[in-house]
Amino acid sequence: MKYYIKNAVLPFIYLFFMAITALGILSIGDNLLWLKVILCILNLGLYEVIACAYAFKLGQDALKVRSANDLERKQIIMTGEPRSLKLAEEYKTYKGFIIGLMTCAPLIILLAVHTVIILCGGGNGAGVASSIIYLVVYSFFRLGTSAAVTAYTFYFALFALPVIIVPMGVSYYLGGRKIEMQHKKIEEQKRRIYGDKN
Repeated sequence: MKYYIKNAVLPFIYLFFMAITALGILSIGDNLLWLKVILCILNLGLYEVIACAYAFKLGQDALKVRSANDLERKQIIMTGEPRSLKLAEEYKTYKGFIIGLMTCAPLIILLAVHTVIILCGGGNGAGVASSIIYLVVYSFFRLGTSAAVTAYTFYFALFALPVIIVPMGVSYYLGGRKIEMQHKKIEEQKRRIYGDKN
């Protein structure tokens, strides 16, 4: 769990930077709605590029750790000597999706708290907090609308779940896949040069 939380911190921090930009975009007058839409798309696009590049690099690093662990496992089998393995950092296809989910964990928690509060007849504090933190996505639902914000409007922020989790998971997978293909290419070159001898 510590590994996932640690690696979700950076994409979560970038949400704040994108939220500040989104606030600026929403302050533009509704007579320039087309500009607001374009800027919101660019803001979300920039976040996706940053988060996906980060997840891609994590996938690459994790596959390198798995390769190093595999060498250590061979030594353990050959010598019987106990060796330490970095299991938490090792590549697994699903890990990128979990890191994305951990980035969205505050959203889920805040909206769960918000639900309990509104069921008890309370205010919208947790809902407001969730919409501000994930404004990079929620801003699309406030474009050109003068409709009043209700207790249920904040649930639109849940669209951040697929928008963040899926691209990060896919990017992590592709990062690992790139290193895997490089390793296969090296192995093929070795086989061409040295034959099937180990």
